[in-house]
Amino acid sequence: MVCESSVVQSHNRGSYRFEGVAVLVDSLGAFEDMPDWAESADVLFEAGMTLNPSELHGAIVGLIAAGFEPAAENHLNDTIAALERALAIEMHGELVDFVARMNLATLSSVVDTDFGFQLLLPADDDSLEERLLSLGRWATGFLTGFTQGIAVRGAGEAGVPAVTAEVVKDIAEVARIDSEALEEEDSERDFHELIEYLRIAALNVVQEALSHKEGE
Repeated sequence: MVCESSVVQSHNRGSYRFEGVAVLVDSLGAFEDMPDWAESADVLFEAGMTLNPSELHGAIVGLIAAGFEPAAENHLNDTIAALERALAIEMHGELVDFVARMNLATLSSVVDTDFGFQLLLPADDDSLEERLLSLGRWATGFLTGFTQGIAVRGAGEAGVPAVTAEVVKDIAEVARIDSEALEEEDSERDFHELIEYLRIAALNVVQEALSHKEGE
């Protein structure tokens, strides 16, 4: 895994307040609150989906981290289309409205100057096995969203900065994690440290992508 301090140092270099994304969020509507994992699971279940909510959220973050930023007038349609391709699903009706809410909440959180961005995971009182499974699904979603975002942009591997590539490799390792990966004695502590590492790593990649777009 890439040294955590390098990610933290990069994270601390500057703010995540990017004018372009902030303007986009404002143009799309009011800032939305992120639905919790349980609510998201209910919505997906009612829509006939077996998709883990963490994977959906990871895919949204992955798209943003790849520099995927459609114009405001086509933002929802383009985002839904990209997520459908990334996750191999079809979305209709109320599910589209729900994903629009989650997408806007995610965009809001990555420009939050109080660093309010969090991974969408089950509550702490759920079993560690369920939370670890969902963490792996979040990482899988991030990878599929990131790959789709790069494909839409036509950037290819040559368009991925070295720091971003290293972080994506780390996230790929987390995607392969299993319920026996954490030692039982320190499992809760290790789990929360892994979440925090991923949170900062993901924001670091988002920062890299948004900085690049601001400079275009």
